[in-house]
Amino acid sequence: MNKKRAVFIDRDGVVVRAIFRKGFEFPTAPFSFAELSFFEGIDESLVLLKEMGFLRILATNQPDVGYGNISKEEWNKIQNKVEEFSFDDVFICHHIREAVCACKKPKPGMLLAAAEKWNIDLKNSYIIGDTEKDMDAGLAAGCKRILIRTDYNQKIRESFEAVSFLSAVKLIQLIEKGGIK
Repeated sequence: MNKKRAVFIDRDGVVVRAIFRKGFEFPTAPFSFAELSFFEGIDESLVLLKEMGFLRILATNQPDVGYGNISKEEWNKIQNKVEEFSFDDVFICHHIREAVCACKKPKPGMLLAAAEKWNIDLKNSYIIGDTEKDMDAGLAAGCKRILIRTDYNQKIRESFEAVSFLSAVKLIQLIEKGGIK
């Protein structure tokens, strides 16, 4: 059976606008439905990936219910809205930092679980994310990595960088056509 290719997509900072908060080192996920805001170009990006033959898999760490930052009901309301986009599958790690699990990025567990479920060729797949944890998970799984460059991740260096999800998808098009190596 032929292996499939996928693009693993982080949620907050790639699809959902991350929130800058006092007292947090990095931007966070929305803690209420009122804070939920999407970047432009999500639908177009997902359509382009499908046209290129990639599975579109959301792979996201979501520990905020466990930390008490958001209720389970409010989180579900946000996630249900996110899942209205045409992802082929969604993998979520709800574990907090202190939990011992194989799924929380930077560990590759979500990507490996998706590869098992969908028969994915990880070497010919990509991860798009905005944090070092995303890039490390992609590296551990053997994926090509595209960093969404922001003001909060300037110290991270990757071979492939983009300024948005849509520009990352267009970069994948160029790579796949052999225009960038």
